[in-house]
Amino acid sequence: MADDHRESFACDNVKLELLPKPTFEKRRVEIEFYNEHFKSTAGSEPFSQELGAAALALAKRYGLSAGDALNLAAAIRQGAEEFITSELPGKPVFRVAGIRVVSLHGRS
Repeated sequence: MADDHRESFACDNVKLELLPKPTFEKRRVEIEFYNEHFKSTAGSEPFSQELGAAALALAKRYGLSAGDALNLAAAIRQGAEEFITSELPGKPVFRVAGIRVVSLHGRS
C-alpha cells in the first residue's frame, strides 16, 4: 500500500467490506488506517447502476461472488492494471480477463 510506484483505487464495496466491523467494535486505529488509505487513492468507484451491470456481467461470465464481481468491475472501470487480492490462486477471480490478478499469497 505504501508503494510510491503504484496508484491505488477503491470502491464503495471495499469500504462496505472493511469499515462496519471495526466501527461497531470501536477499533479506532484500524478505522483511521482504512480512512487514510481511502483518502490516498487515485479514485473510488461509487455504487451505481453501471457498476452493478458491469459486476453482474463479470459474475455471470467468470462465476464470481457478488463482492468479488463488484470489486473487480470497479477496478476495471477505473483503469487499474492490477487487482491485488488475498484470495488464494486458483479461485474464480483469477479467471477474469482484462486485468492482472495478483494474490498476496504469491504471484499468479
